[in-house]
Amino acid sequence: MDIIVTDHSKENLEQKYGNRLVYQNTEFSIMCEETAIPWLQFIPNRTIDEHYIAMLYTEAFKLGKYLKKKGFGEFCNLAKIGNKLPFYHIHLVMRNKTDEAWPEPVWCKDNLTLDKKSLKTLKNSVNDYFSD
Repeated sequence: MDIIVTDHSKENLEQKYGNRLVYQNTEFSIMCEETAIPWLQFIPNRTIDEHYIAMLYTEAFKLGKYLKKKGFGEFCNLAKIGNKLPFYHIHLVMRNKTDEAWPEPVWCKDNLTLDKKSLKTLKNSVNDYFSD
């Protein structure tokens, strides 16, 4: 269940993950669910080893801290699940006690509210974080 996707073209990632590409660099890509709950996935672009995975989790943690300061959520959840998709990815979900899935995990709730405006705002903040 931990297939590494090496083709990180926008079309391939969006087709495989069913969400939107918001950021990419030479180390990984970041996808975003189009939901009112800020929800990102870090997608590795090469085989996982202890140094690479440490870098991925460090980047995800630091981005979560940044998004928390920007008001995207009270809490930052970081998890590697992979029960629905066989492709390796790490979830970064910003949560509030008032969000529609609280207190359950977001992937356990069907039909989360779609929000394209939230996607654009989150994409802009992710890009701002990596450009600093």
